[in-house]
Amino acid sequence: MLEILKTLTFDDLPTKPPVTGRPKLSEDLQQTIAMLIGWDGATRRLIRCSPTGVIRVGSARAIGVHNIKAAFDGYTITCTECPASEVMIRAFPDNTGVVMVNIAGTVDADNGYPLFSGEWVSLSVNHIDSLRLWFEKEDDKVAAIYTE
Repeated sequence: MLEILKTLTFDDLPTKPPVTGRPKLSEDLQQTIAMLIGWDGATRRLIRCSPTGVIRVGSARAIGVHNIKAAFDGYTITCTECPASEVMIRAFPDNTGVVMVNIAGTVDADNGYPLFSGEWVSLSVNHIDSLRLWFEKEDDKVAAIYTE
């Protein structure tokens, strides 16, 4: 039987009693853990399913919406800290300028993905605070819908 040298924690999978020391890991438990988790490149995540047992392969449950409005021409903002797996950003249909979107990088008139009036983009992220927005015109707005 293998021993776990460094315990793996999952925020959304509480264990009772808490795992401490160097627990033994049987082969059947290894297989169970392998079936329950996935790796997104940054964190381990539990694989979720619906109440009927169907594995989720689409978008996660939406948990919030941020409406962001430019305070002045050339307005730049970094979205607030919020764990998220996906975010959909839509430029409002009455915008008069372009909105540029970038992930964890510089955003300005020449850097980012352009969203014109009514356009949207869906991105997979680990935290919404990695998103940077630049607004060409004052009073232009976007809606950012994010998932768990």
